[in-house]
Amino acid sequence: MGCPTPTGDDDDSTAMGDDDDDPVVDCETLWEIPGGGGTFYEQNPTYEDPVDDSDDWTFSAPEDQGMDGARLDQAAGQLEALPYFWSFLVLRHGVIVAEHYFNGAEAGHSNNVHSSSKSLLGVLTGIAIEEGHVAGIDQALSELLPGHFDAIDDPAKASITVGHLLTMTAGFEWTEDATEYQIENEPDWVQAILDLPLAQTPGEVFNYSTGQTHVLGAALAEATGMSTCQYAHQALLGPLGNVAEHWGRDPQGYFSGGCNVYMTPRELARFGLLVGDGGQWRGAQLIPADWVDAAVSAQADAGYGYSYGYLFWLTTIRGHAVAIAWGWGGQLVYVVRDLDLVVVFTTNTRDFAPDYDGFDILRDHVIPAVDGT
Repeated sequence: MGCPTPTGDDDDSTAMGDDDDDPVVDCETLWEIPGGGGTFYEQNPTYEDPVDDSDDWTFSAPEDQGMDGARLDQAAGQLEALPYFWSFLVLRHGVIVAEHYFNGAEAGHSNNVHSSSKSLLGVLTGIAIEEGHVAGIDQALSELLPGHFDAIDDPAKASITVGHLLTMTAGFEWTEDATEYQIENEPDWVQAILDLPLAQTPGEVFNYSTGQTHVLGAALAEATGMSTCQYAHQALLGPLGNVAEHWGRDPQGYFSGGCNVYMTPRELARFGLLVGDGGQWRGAQLIPADWVDAAVSAQADAGYGYSYGYLFWLTTIRGHAVAIAWGWGGQLVYVVRDLDLVVVFTTNTRDFAPDYDGFDILRDHVIPAVDGT
């Protein structure tokens, strides 16, 4: 059976459109694919996307899109020297102007995008609000997960809202890359996260936590009556032409919120284009435009020169506002909306534990390739 949500049905397959020829995604099968399960963070195997989507893309010389190709070649040369690097894609005006794969990686390889999937969850929440499944960012979490709050007698926890989860300000005592390994030993991960003590008053302090996004994913499942995997494919991934090759799940059947989602670099690029175009894809408004604007606007101070929106990291590079879907090790989607620019990086976290971000590449090569600085 699929994700056990009280209001959902037992069929966890996902229609990807209205046409009879559109594919159907069975989230139960995605979860059962060998290589994952049992731990909060999976072991990052590589899967193969069975669909060659090359015909869906337009490719162009950088110069035809107002970019200096030599600068992009310099960037690719630097990345090629890194043994853990897998892909580097640059898109301008919706077309691919540079696409490089390294160290045996290929366009059809699907890997764990780690916390880049948090940004996907952020826009999915906006869709759920637009469709009326969630009342808004101020809706109390306890209203969406009432069964999990039955034994919680804490007025402060009762004040936690959807917006607090989106901005990492729920206040739970959480140390990223440590607390997860305590949680995974518990039979009910969502309950274990909610039972953590509060270190801050909800809404006051940013504290990055995959626990918060896992709870948000569970809340969306309860609100929509379908698993997060199913709802994501129905409302967002399917219309984009994306199908995850694998999606993790917890012992209670809730699909991972903010990690353990597997996609190809081109699928990440589609997501970046969607955000860069204000939620539009091929004439359809998949995400409310005002939600996209809010998601990539500063909602919390994340420190170290970064702000945080609705599950997007935000910064400024060479005077340009940049929104980032940022996954562990270097699974990165940079969206520079005023330049109509999307940049994707992926790295090998199957065999390495890299600590990579693309700030220098954008600052020294990609953005100068546009503005000539």
